[in-house]
Amino acid sequence: MLMILSVTVCSEIDCLYLNVYSPADKKNKLPVMVWINGGNFVFGGASRYNGSALSAYENIVVVIIQYRLGLLGFFK
Repeated sequence: MLMILSVTVCSEIDCLYLNVYSPADKKNKLPVMVWINGGNFVFGGASRYNGSALSAYENIVVVIIQYRLGLLGFFK
């Protein structure tokens, strides 16, 4: 991990993750919200967001995607 402007950026090849947050009550089918970081494919990532509160209070499943950024990610 690399610190740039107080923002943690994934600079390794193995940085593809899905963070999944679900409420404790799993008896019913729940809506799913998928969050894909903006950041112009350069900075940011899943470590900046915690979906546990949103999942608990809104009774939804939250999925946050971490993908490669910068030179290891999407080429322009």
